[in-house]
Amino acid sequence: MAAPSRMVAAMQRKPTTQRTTAGFAPELLPERAFVLHLDASAEPPRRVTGRVEHVRSGRVAHVTTLAELLTFLADVLRENGSED
Repeated sequence: MAAPSRMVAAMQRKPTTQRTTAGFAPELLPERAFVLHLDASAEPPRRVTGRVEHVRSGRVAHVTTLAELLTFLADVLRENGSED
């Protein structure tokens, strides 16, 4: 039986300005946003079991390896790039 989930702390709204590292300000586009939900048994990078969703399209994949995760990310980003 899985342990019940619990909220550890409320998320705080981040400032609207982006942080920079050595003068680099990344452009964080919604077209490149993903949600990764790892299974409780996941032990990255050896065991990557979970679900990944592309935020903009809603496309979902269930992955069991790091290779499957990376393939999904690459496929979605390649398809998204061809739409521009």
